[in-house]
Amino acid sequence: MITANVALPSFFPHSFATLFGILIIACIEAWFLFRRLEIKPGKSYSLALEANWKSTIAGIPLAWLLWSIGLLPISMGASAAGMASHPAVQSTMLRTVWFGGFTPNEWSQIGQAAATLIMLIPFWLGSVWIEKRSIKRSLPDHDAAEISKAVIRGNLASYSLFLLFGLYALISAISDYPAEKERFKNLKNLREKRE
Repeated sequence: MITANVALPSFFPHSFATLFGILIIACIEAWFLFRRLEIKPGKSYSLALEANWKSTIAGIPLAWLLWSIGLLPISMGASAAGMASHPAVQSTMLRTVWFGGFTPNEWSQIGQAAATLIMLIPFWLGSVWIEKRSIKRSLPDHDAAEISKAVIRGNLASYSLFLLFGLYALISAISDYPAEKERFKNLKNLREKRE
C-alpha cells in the first residue's frame, strides 16, 4: 500500500508505486498551493513535485528514526514494569519500527494495517516540515504563513486518502482474522506432525 510522501518508498520494490504516488500527491497538494498562493498551476505543480521528492528522500530516515527512538523507551518501560502486551500490539510495534522482517503470525495483517495508520503521524509531520521549508526557499517573496497553510492543507488532503486506505486495510484484516488464526493453527499442526 502506498502511504504517502515520506513513507512512499519504504522499500525499493515499491519504486513504481512511489513514482506514481508522488505524481498524484503533487497534483493534490499543487491545487492548494495554486488556490492559496495564487500562483500558476504549472508552477504550483512543479513546486509540489519538488517538495514531495525532498520529503520522500529525506523524510524516510528522519521520520523512522524519530519514531523508533520514541517507541523504544515506551516498550522498555512497559517491560520493566512487568506489563505483557497483546500479540496484536507487539506485531504493530514491530511493523512500525522495522516494516516487517519477523516471523509472521495470525496478527501480522492486523499489525501491518495498524502500523500503516500509526506511521501516518510521523510521516505527515515530516512531510509538512520538509515541504514547507522547500517551498519557502523557492518562493521567498510569498508570505510564509500562507505557504504553511497551503502545505498543511495539501498534506491533510493527501494523507486523508491514505488514512481511508489504512482504515480499509485494518477493517479487512480484522474481518480476516478468524481465517488467519485457523491458517496458522493448521501450519503449526503440520510442523508438529513433521517433527
